[in-house]
Amino acid sequence: MSDLPTWYFVGLAAVFGALVGSFLNVVIARLPKGLSIVHPRSRCPRCERPIAWHENIPVVSWLLLRGRCRGCKLPISIRYPLVELATSLLAVACVRNFGPTPWAVAAFVFLAALVALTYIDLDHWLLPRSMTVPFIAVGLGASLLPDGPGIASSALGAAVGFASFAALGFAAERILKKEALGGGDLWLFAMIGAFLGVKALLPVALFASAQGAAIGVVLLSRAKRKAARSAIPADAAEAVTALPPPKPTGDEELDAWVPPDGAVPFGPFLALGAAEYLFFGEKLVAWYLSVISFQG
Repeated sequence: MSDLPTWYFVGLAAVFGALVGSFLNVVIARLPKGLSIVHPRSRCPRCERPIAWHENIPVVSWLLLRGRCRGCKLPISIRYPLVELATSLLAVACVRNFGPTPWAVAAFVFLAALVALTYIDLDHWLLPRSMTVPFIAVGLGASLLPDGPGIASSALGAAVGFASFAALGFAAERILKKEALGGGDLWLFAMIGAFLGVKALLPVALFASAQGAAIGVVLLSRAKRKAARSAIPADAAEAVTALPPPKPTGDEELDAWVPPDGAVPFGPFLALGAAEYLFFGEKLVAWYLSVISFQG
Protein backbone atom coordinates (compact mmCIF):
# COMPACT_ATOMS: atom_id res chain seq x y z
CA MET A 1 0.00 0.00 0.00
CA SER A 2 2.93 2.34 0.62
CA ASP A 3 3.62 2.28 -3.15
CA LEU A 4 0.25 3.88 -3.92
CA PRO A 5 0.31 7.64 -4.61
CA THR A 6 -0.65 10.10 -1.88
CA TRP A 7 -3.60 11.44 -3.87
CA TYR A 8 -5.18 7.99 -3.78
CA PHE A 9 -5.30 7.92 0.02
CA VAL A 10 -6.39 11.56 0.20
CA GLY A 11 -9.25 10.93 -2.22
CA LEU A 12 -10.28 7.77 -0.41
CA ALA A 13 -10.22 9.61 2.90
CA ALA A 14 -12.33 12.47 1.52
CA VAL A 15 -15.06 10.13 0.26
CA PHE A 16 -15.00 7.94 3.36
CA GLY A 17 -15.10 10.97 5.65
CA ALA A 18 -18.12 12.40 3.85
CA LEU A 19 -19.96 9.07 4.16
CA VAL A 20 -19.17 8.96 7.88
CA GLY A 21 -20.45 12.53 8.16
CA SER A 22 -23.76 11.46 6.62
CA PHE A 23 -24.05 8.76 9.28
CA LEU A 24 -23.12 11.25 12.02
CA ASN A 25 -26.07 13.40 10.99
CA VAL A 26 -28.31 10.46 11.85
CA VAL A 27 -26.52 9.94 15.18
CA ILE A 28 -26.85 13.64 16.07
CA ALA A 29 -30.56 13.67 15.29
CA ARG A 30 -31.58 10.36 16.85
CA LEU A 31 -29.25 9.41 19.71
CA PRO A 32 -30.37 12.15 22.17
CA LYS A 33 -33.99 11.07 21.60
CA GLY A 34 -33.25 7.44 22.35
CA LEU A 35 -34.05 6.37 18.76
CA SER A 36 -32.29 3.67 16.76
CA ILE A 37 -29.50 4.97 14.55
CA VAL A 38 -29.90 2.12 12.03
CA HIS A 39 -33.67 1.80 11.64
CA PRO A 40 -35.73 3.21 10.00
CA ARG A 41 -33.87 4.53 6.99
CA SER A 42 -33.18 8.23 6.65
CA ARG A 43 -36.25 10.41 6.09
CA CYS A 44 -37.27 14.05 6.04
CA PRO A 45 -37.80 15.19 9.65
CA ARG A 46 -40.85 17.24 8.59
CA CYS A 47 -42.88 15.19 6.09
CA GLU A 48 -41.18 11.87 7.09
CA ARG A 49 -40.75 10.93 3.45
CA PRO A 50 -38.03 8.25 3.08
CA ILE A 51 -34.92 9.62 1.39
CA ALA A 52 -33.79 7.71 -1.70
CA TRP A 53 -30.13 6.76 -1.99
CA HIS A 54 -29.54 9.28 -4.79
CA GLU A 55 -30.95 12.01 -2.54
CA ASN A 56 -28.54 11.06 0.24
CA ILE A 57 -25.17 11.52 -1.45
CA PRO A 58 -23.07 13.59 0.98
CA VAL A 59 -22.93 17.32 0.14
CA VAL A 60 -23.79 16.69 -3.54
CA SER A 61 -27.46 15.81 -2.99
CA TRP A 62 -28.04 18.88 -0.81
CA LEU A 63 -26.63 21.09 -3.56
CA LEU A 64 -28.62 19.39 -6.32
CA LEU A 65 -31.83 19.65 -4.29
CA ARG A 66 -30.99 23.31 -3.55
CA GLY A 67 -31.30 22.65 0.15
CA ARG A 68 -34.94 21.54 0.02
CA CYS A 69 -36.80 18.27 0.52
CA ARG A 70 -38.02 16.81 -2.77
CA GLY A 71 -41.30 15.83 -1.10
CA CYS A 72 -42.51 18.75 1.04
CA LYS A 73 -40.18 21.37 -0.52
CA LEU A 74 -39.30 22.70 2.94
CA PRO A 75 -35.67 23.76 3.61
CA ILE A 76 -33.09 21.18 4.69
CA SER A 77 -30.73 22.57 7.31
CA ILE A 78 -27.30 23.54 5.98
CA ARG A 79 -25.90 21.70 9.00
CA TYR A 80 -26.19 18.39 7.14
CA PRO A 81 -23.74 19.18 4.33
CA LEU A 82 -21.51 21.11 6.74
CA VAL A 83 -21.12 18.06 8.99
CA GLU A 84 -20.38 15.90 5.94
CA LEU A 85 -17.85 18.40 4.61
CA ALA A 86 -16.21 18.80 8.01
CA THR A 87 -15.72 15.08 8.52
CA SER A 88 -14.41 14.74 4.98
CA LEU A 89 -11.80 17.43 5.65
CA LEU A 90 -10.91 15.87 9.00
CA ALA A 91 -10.33 12.51 7.34
CA VAL A 92 -8.05 14.15 4.78
CA ALA A 93 -6.21 15.98 7.56
CA CYS A 94 -5.59 12.70 9.38
CA VAL A 95 -4.10 11.10 6.27
CA ARG A 96 -2.00 14.17 5.52
CA ASN A 97 -0.67 14.42 9.08
CA PHE A 98 -0.26 10.74 10.03
CA GLY A 99 -0.01 9.03 6.64
CA PRO A 100 -2.04 5.97 5.60
CA THR A 101 -1.54 4.31 8.99
CA PRO A 102 -3.76 2.62 11.58
CA TRP A 103 -3.25 5.64 13.86
CA ALA A 104 -4.72 7.90 11.15
CA VAL A 105 -7.86 5.73 11.22
CA ALA A 106 -7.98 5.84 15.04
CA ALA A 107 -7.50 9.62 15.01
CA PHE A 108 -10.36 10.02 12.55
CA VAL A 109 -12.64 7.80 14.64
CA PHE A 110 -11.84 10.02 17.62
CA LEU A 111 -12.55 13.21 15.67
CA ALA A 112 -15.78 11.84 14.21
CA ALA A 113 -17.02 11.07 17.72
CA LEU A 114 -16.08 14.61 18.78
CA VAL A 115 -18.07 16.07 15.87
CA ALA A 116 -21.19 14.13 16.88
CA LEU A 117 -20.79 15.01 20.56
CA THR A 118 -20.26 18.69 19.72
CA TYR A 119 -23.52 19.03 17.84
CA ILE A 120 -25.47 16.99 20.38
CA ASP A 121 -24.16 19.21 23.17
CA LEU A 122 -25.00 22.36 21.23
CA ASP A 123 -28.55 21.12 20.61
CA HIS A 124 -29.35 19.53 23.97
CA TRP A 125 -26.61 20.50 26.46
CA LEU A 126 -26.02 16.77 26.68
CA LEU A 127 -22.99 14.50 26.24
CA PRO A 128 -24.45 10.97 26.16
CA ARG A 129 -22.47 8.40 28.12
CA SER A 130 -23.69 5.88 25.57
CA MET A 131 -21.05 7.51 23.33
CA THR A 132 -18.33 8.75 25.66
CA VAL A 133 -17.91 5.60 27.76
CA PRO A 134 -17.54 3.17 24.81
CA PHE A 135 -15.09 5.55 23.16
CA ILE A 136 -12.97 5.56 26.30
CA ALA A 137 -12.53 1.83 25.68
CA VAL A 138 -11.79 2.51 21.99
CA GLY A 139 -9.17 5.07 23.01
CA LEU A 140 -7.50 2.59 25.35
CA GLY A 141 -7.33 0.07 22.51
CA ALA A 142 -6.02 2.65 20.03
CA SER A 143 -3.25 3.60 22.45
CA LEU A 144 -1.55 0.30 21.63
CA LEU A 145 -1.02 1.34 17.99
CA PRO A 146 2.53 2.33 16.97
CA ASP A 147 1.78 6.08 16.99
CA GLY A 148 -0.57 5.95 19.97
CA PRO A 149 0.24 7.40 23.38
CA GLY A 150 0.76 3.97 24.96
CA ILE A 151 -1.55 2.07 27.27
CA ALA A 152 -0.06 3.49 30.49
CA SER A 153 -0.45 7.11 29.37
CA SER A 154 -3.90 6.36 27.94
CA ALA A 155 -5.22 4.68 31.09
CA LEU A 156 -3.74 7.40 33.30
CA GLY A 157 -5.17 10.06 30.97
CA ALA A 158 -8.67 8.61 31.25
CA ALA A 159 -8.44 8.35 35.04
CA VAL A 160 -6.87 11.77 35.59
CA GLY A 161 -9.22 13.38 33.08
CA PHE A 162 -12.27 12.11 34.92
CA ALA A 163 -10.93 12.73 38.43
CA SER A 164 -9.64 16.25 37.73
CA PHE A 165 -12.92 17.43 36.26
CA ALA A 166 -14.89 15.72 39.03
CA ALA A 167 -12.80 17.54 41.64
CA LEU A 168 -13.06 20.83 39.77
CA GLY A 169 -16.82 20.48 39.45
CA PHE A 170 -17.20 19.61 43.13
CA ALA A 171 -15.15 22.61 44.23
CA ALA A 172 -16.95 24.99 41.88
CA GLU A 173 -20.33 23.72 43.03
CA ARG A 174 -19.40 24.34 46.67
CA ILE A 175 -18.18 27.86 45.89
CA LEU A 176 -20.91 28.92 43.46
CA LYS A 177 -23.71 26.97 45.17
CA LYS A 178 -24.80 25.54 41.82
CA GLU A 179 -23.64 23.01 39.26
CA ALA A 180 -20.69 24.45 37.32
CA LEU A 181 -19.68 21.48 35.15
CA GLY A 182 -22.06 19.01 33.57
CA GLY A 183 -21.56 15.32 34.31
CA GLY A 184 -21.01 14.65 30.62
CA ASP A 185 -17.91 16.84 30.58
CA LEU A 186 -16.20 14.45 33.01
CA TRP A 187 -16.63 11.50 30.68
CA LEU A 188 -15.69 13.53 27.60
CA PHE A 189 -12.44 14.67 29.25
CA ALA A 190 -11.73 11.06 30.23
CA MET A 191 -12.32 10.04 26.61
CA ILE A 192 -9.89 12.72 25.43
CA GLY A 193 -7.30 11.48 27.92
CA ALA A 194 -7.76 7.90 26.71
CA PHE A 195 -7.08 8.85 23.08
CA LEU A 196 -4.37 11.48 23.54
CA GLY A 197 -2.68 10.42 26.77
CA VAL A 198 -2.22 12.12 30.11
CA LYS A 199 0.18 14.81 28.90
CA ALA A 200 -2.49 16.20 26.57
CA LEU A 201 -4.95 17.00 29.37
CA LEU A 202 -3.50 20.29 30.57
CA PRO A 203 -2.99 21.79 27.09
CA VAL A 204 -6.47 20.70 25.99
CA ALA A 205 -8.03 22.20 29.12
CA LEU A 206 -6.15 25.47 28.55
CA PHE A 207 -7.09 25.62 24.86
CA ALA A 208 -10.73 24.91 25.67
CA SER A 209 -10.91 27.39 28.55
CA ALA A 210 -9.29 30.25 26.63
CA GLN A 211 -11.46 29.81 23.56
CA GLY A 212 -14.59 29.15 25.60
CA ALA A 213 -14.04 32.30 27.65
CA ALA A 214 -13.50 34.41 24.53
CA ILE A 215 -16.63 33.11 22.78
CA GLY A 216 -18.62 33.29 26.02
CA VAL A 217 -17.81 36.98 26.47
CA VAL A 218 -18.92 37.73 22.90
CA LEU A 219 -22.17 35.76 23.20
CA LEU A 220 -22.99 37.24 26.59
CA SER A 221 -22.43 40.74 25.26
CA ARG A 222 -24.68 40.04 22.28
CA ALA A 223 -27.38 38.59 24.55
CA LYS A 224 -27.34 41.71 26.74
CA ARG A 225 -27.63 44.02 23.72
CA LYS A 226 -30.45 41.90 22.30
CA ALA A 227 -32.32 41.97 25.61
CA ALA A 228 -31.96 45.74 25.83
CA ARG A 229 -33.29 46.24 22.29
CA SER A 230 -36.24 43.86 22.61
CA ALA A 231 -38.07 44.79 25.78
CA ILE A 232 -41.36 42.88 25.49
CA PRO A 233 -44.61 44.74 26.32
CA ALA A 234 -46.96 43.12 28.83
CA ASP A 235 -49.55 42.07 26.23
CA ALA A 236 -46.86 40.59 23.97
CA ALA A 237 -45.39 38.68 26.93
CA GLU A 238 -48.67 36.77 27.27
CA ALA A 239 -48.43 35.71 23.64
CA VAL A 240 -44.85 34.56 24.13
CA THR A 241 -45.75 32.44 27.15
CA ALA A 242 -48.54 30.85 25.11
CA LEU A 243 -46.03 29.37 22.68
CA PRO A 244 -45.61 25.58 22.89
CA PRO A 245 -42.62 24.42 24.97
CA PRO A 246 -39.58 22.86 23.28
CA LYS A 247 -39.81 19.18 22.42
CA PRO A 248 -38.82 17.15 25.52
CA THR A 249 -35.66 15.08 25.50
CA GLY A 250 -36.97 12.45 27.91
CA ASP A 251 -34.75 13.62 30.75
CA GLU A 252 -36.96 15.38 33.32
CA GLU A 253 -34.09 17.27 34.94
CA LEU A 254 -32.71 18.37 31.58
CA ASP A 255 -36.14 19.40 30.28
CA ALA A 256 -36.78 21.51 33.38
CA TRP A 257 -33.51 23.44 32.96
CA VAL A 258 -33.35 26.40 30.57
CA PRO A 259 -29.86 27.70 29.65
CA PRO A 260 -29.42 31.44 30.22
CA ASP A 261 -29.14 33.77 27.24
CA GLY A 262 -25.63 33.84 25.84
CA ALA A 263 -24.64 30.59 27.55
CA VAL A 264 -22.77 27.93 25.60
CA PRO A 265 -21.88 24.37 26.64
CA PHE A 266 -18.24 23.56 27.41
CA GLY A 267 -18.18 20.25 25.52
CA PRO A 268 -17.65 21.77 22.06
CA PHE A 269 -14.62 23.70 23.33
CA LEU A 270 -13.13 20.55 24.85
CA ALA A 271 -13.63 18.85 21.49
CA LEU A 272 -12.01 21.78 19.68
CA GLY A 273 -9.08 21.81 22.09
CA ALA A 274 -8.59 18.06 21.63
CA ALA A 275 -8.58 18.41 17.83
CA GLU A 276 -6.08 21.26 18.05
CA TYR A 277 -3.80 19.23 20.28
CA LEU A 278 -4.06 16.20 18.01
CA PHE A 279 -2.78 18.15 15.01
CA PHE A 280 -0.75 21.00 16.50
CA GLY A 281 -0.40 20.36 20.23
CA GLU A 282 3.18 19.16 20.33
CA LYS A 283 4.35 22.17 18.28
CA LEU A 284 2.29 24.63 20.33
CA VAL A 285 3.55 23.24 23.63
CA ALA A 286 7.15 23.23 22.38
CA TRP A 287 6.78 26.83 21.21
CA TYR A 288 5.30 27.90 24.54
CA LEU A 289 8.09 26.18 26.50
CA SER A 290 10.72 27.81 24.31
CA VAL A 291 9.17 31.23 24.98
CA ILE A 292 9.22 30.59 28.74
CA SER A 293 12.83 29.40 28.59
CA PHE A 294 13.84 32.45 26.57
CA GLN A 295 12.15 34.83 28.99
CA GLY A 296 13.71 33.05 31.92
